[in-house]
Amino acid sequence: MSKMGIFSKKKSATTSAGEIGTFTSPHSLTDTLVVAYEGIASELSVAERKIQAPGIAASIYLSRLDATGLTVTAGNKIETYFQFRVDLRANGNGCKGHVAYDRPRSEINRWMGNAIKLSFGLRSALTECSVQVEDWRTS
Repeated sequence: MSKMGIFSKKKSATTSAGEIGTFTSPHSLTDTLVVAYEGIASELSVAERKIQAPGIAASIYLSRLDATGLTVTAGNKIETYFQFRVDLRANGNGCKGHVAYDRPRSEINRWMGNAIKLSFGLRSALTECSVQVEDWRTS
């Protein structure tokens, strides 16, 4: 067993390298999804609540929106700069959410400012709606 440094974060076997946080919502899946969308909408190139495909020019678009959550993708037809996922699962009191990038944030090389704004926008929207944010990483 390796020793961890004083400032290291312990990762469980189920935590992905790109996971930035979890939350527990007292709201239904549908309502929590609305809150999550509101938190990320300002970073979308076209702020429409519909799934889009990558274009020739780079953009930030909604690539998944369903009962299990949403995914925001940044890139074009050739290259994906990053993906930002909000995964939801119903529980007896509302729902549980997991938030992650498709890679560690240190590996996001393009549009890092937008990636950071997605994370902060989502967290702000969740806390404004009395959602319990847990273990949220800002780096």
